[in-house]
Amino acid sequence: MIRLLFLLLGARALKPMWRYLIVAGIIWMLLGALILFDLSDGVLTVVLDTFALCLVVEGVVEIVAAASLGLRKHWGGALRGLAFLLAAFLVFNVPWDDNIGAAMVFGAAFLADGAFRICSAYVVRSPRWRMGMVAGLVEVVLSLMILFAWPVPHLLTVPFCFALLLLSSGYALVRMSLPLRRLPEGASITSLPFYAARNWWQGGKVHPVAGEGMPASKGDELLHVHIWTAVGSAQDPERRLLIDRYVAAVDKKGVISTGHAALEMPPDLYISHYPANDIDHSPEDFRPLLLATRENDVPGRFNESLQAEAAAWCMPDQKVTFRRFNPQALRTFWAAYSQDDTYNLTARNCSTTVIQALDAAMEGACYTGRLWRDMFRILSDPHFWLMRLVRGRAEAMTWTPGLVLDYARLLRQVVESDGRRWSKRVREALRLRRRLVHRRERNEGKGVAA
Repeated sequence: MIRLLFLLLGARALKPMWRYLIVAGIIWMLLGALILFDLSDGVLTVVLDTFALCLVVEGVVEIVAAASLGLRKHWGGALRGLAFLLAAFLVFNVPWDDNIGAAMVFGAAFLADGAFRICSAYVVRSPRWRMGMVAGLVEVVLSLMILFAWPVPHLLTVPFCFALLLLSSGYALVRMSLPLRRLPEGASITSLPFYAARNWWQGGKVHPVAGEGMPASKGDELLHVHIWTAVGSAQDPERRLLIDRYVAAVDKKGVISTGHAALEMPPDLYISHYPANDIDHSPEDFRPLLLATRENDVPGRFNESLQAEAAAWCMPDQKVTFRRFNPQALRTFWAAYSQDDTYNLTARNCSTTVIQALDAAMEGACYTGRLWRDMFRILSDPHFWLMRLVRGRAEAMTWTPGLVLDYARLLRQVVESDGRRWSKRVREALRLRRRLVHRRERNEGKGVAA
């Protein structure tokens, strides 16, 4: 969470404030410790209930906006709204049932996530796979503590988990802020040791420094994330819920398609990493390829343009566009990354390449010149926490085109929302809905006249 927060704010905003960030991290940890020592004082419950009400409003807004635009095409927004309502239920204190419902959901979530981390670490075998298994075991133990109401009763499950979040994030804040004072001028935040992990860019460190706030693109520069979903790129796929959305689709002949992801900054920059020889394998050949080891490294290639790639295959079925990004940082990243075309289905694939390019382009994207206000805006945005959840799942296993699509959509909400109020978002959705209805009626009228 802290790594992602620092990335969105950028080194230029954070370096002068490193002392204050360390103090904030210490206070953060002390607050978490105080909550653990006195969970039953009831003060935190009021704060959490207020936060739950905000989540309810956010969830209702997402559902209303999706319904106004048409649930068939905007079902993702409706699902986000339902996720916010579920989160509000988990956070809100319900004394009449001792919060046993929230405790069961929290316990089951930690248990499922811990099991997922353990299985992912065993299957993928990344360089730090043992640490992944340890983290998974910790989550499993924590889930059993919650489910069996020890050492805290079910009523205090939410404050207990919130205190653990404060302790862990406060420690991460201190650990990341200490090296900030030695960060060279103009260096990327990802050059800090805390980013030395899989799927974080650790190559070319220095990014150009621009003017005040976000080093934004020019008005005519756009950044497109193109996604060929697994089910959209397979021929006559056999549908498997969630599997073909986030992992791979299998066609009638048993051939696996994992989809594809690419990034484009017109007119001259196109990032698309692909194996030199296509990897469409039968299920029995697919399992060994998931190991993120050097034995599975193969020669790769970088496709030259979207037009050439579409001509050889097909057009992407999804696209996410950004207008607020750092084109110079993106070019710096690509100049270094493109020197090595090695491809690995799990460790260095098309999706991990796009995510690292996005990281480079979005560093400092949420900084407007007021650090503390920007930090509060990010942390209070439910989309940020959903984005962190998606990133956590991808880092535990690997990035896939489906996860890139979800992450890019949430990232656009966080970076380009500009603090839009809920009421304004609803009005915009209703206005667009009326415009679409009016256009449809006009087209129907022309058809009758003809």
